[in-house]
Amino acid sequence: MQVKRIIKEVDLVADSARRAQYHLSLCELGDGNGYVITKESGPAGRGKLAESWYRDSLELAEKKYEGIYRSKTSRRAGRSYRIAESPGQGAQLSLLG
Repeated sequence: MQVKRIIKEVDLVADSARRAQYHLSLCELGDGNGYVITKESGPAGRGKLAESWYRDSLELAEKKYEGIYRSKTSRRAGRSYRIAESPGQGAQLSLLG
């Protein structure tokens, strides 16, 4: 069995009629087998479209992850996403700062 370790992940949401959602993750595959970047996207409550990219090095994997993240959160994009807030997240942040 291959073990994956999540390095980075983010849930994004768009202010659109169908409440488009986007999940992006960067995982390390076990035993030094490289890294995989995965995105799942689609309207809320519906089936998701999944796509993955493999990279040998962490540097190349992070570059791909950050490029996708920037393209989805850029105001120049056709549909701009923002980080989705989970219930209670605002309360936790206010306690920290």
